Amino acid sequence: MPNKIFYFTGTGNSLQVAKALARELGDTELISIPKVINSEIDFSSADKIGIIFPVYAMGAPRIVVKFVRKLKAEGKYIFAVCTSGGFPGPALKQIDEILKENELSLSAGFAVTMPGNYIPMYGAVSKEKQQKIFEKAELKIKAFAPFIKEGKKCKIEGGNFLIDWLTSFINKASMPKFPELDKKFWVDEKKCTSCGICVKVCPVRNIKISPSKPPVWLKNCEQCFACLQWCPHEAVQIGRTPVNRKRYHHPNVKVEDLFMSEE
Repeated sequence: MPNKIFYFTGTGNSLQVAKALARELGDTELISIPKVINSEIDFSSADKIGIIFPVYAMGAPRIVVKFVRKLKAEGKYIFAVCTSGGFPGPALKQIDEILKENELSLSAGFAVTMPGNYIPMYGAVSKEKQQKIFEKAELKIKAFAPFIKEGKKCKIEGGNFLIDWLTSFINKASMPKFPELDKKFWVDEKKCTSCGICVKVCPVRNIKISPSKPPVWLKNCEQCFACLQWCPHEAVQIGRTPVNRKRYHHPNVKVEDLFMSEE
């Protein structure tokens, strides 16, 4: 039976990791979590089930938590990979705890460092630094892929108990506020062409746009920053972040890879 990797991505990091891991494993189907989150999912045909996601506020994104809670995969080998700018916190252990609510467990959990993309705090690193990060990520994926392929149970990566315990409070305090943080987004109307890219890449359909008018956010934000990072005209802004701050999305991922289907 084929493997199934379910992924969530905002700027392409987790999708690129999913693609790289799928190449190493072979016979693996990649499935976008936002595209199936509201559907019945058949897990029975999968040999191994993977979940790949970015770390937000030291934990898993809300949409990933929702997906994991509906996971029905008794007796399956389940693994997870999280991507972050270098500090994954207890995100993978959080996934294991949620699985245990349904009498499942994480067989393996790995953390991969990718270029940071939290633009309210910092801009993109140089292309040279990005390339070094990509090379290290590729090596790590090649290192842990055989364990997944062989179905081995591995230690779930993360910080030590004290750090994980402390950072878990950051996640619990932050996540309830995420949906309405989209009120901080604004649009430079001189740059906006109403192209609709922000609408198409939003994983939760939280953005609407009318002809010749700027986009409007609907208070159900995941804080993935896809709308801002993929805006071809850099019209989407947030808060008081400098408008010229360097943006980032993975160079090997196409914006079309993130498009949600029309409803």
